Amino acid sequence: MKVAELIEILEDMDPDAEVLIGSQENWPFEYDVAGVVTREEVVGESDDEEEPRYGEGLAASDVFIVEGTQLRYGSNRMWAAARR
Repeated sequence: MKVAELIEILEDMDPDAEVLIGSQENWPFEYDVAGVVTREEVVGESDDEEEPRYGEGLAASDVFIVEGTQLRYGSNRMWAAARR
């Protein structure tokens, strides 16, 4: 999913609603969101200028929604109902 696609989906949602993460479809849990970070912010600088900083298919601009605290059991129906 691209950032623009996520923004488009979220535009129709209540801006005051809590954002949670559904994890593990076969044993679902709900987590809060600890934060958001880019790959560039977490990948260290390489000492070797010739060594690629990111692997194939990876970009500095990749965005991670970071899982926070496990809150409760979830529902595996989240996966069937997910907007894509």
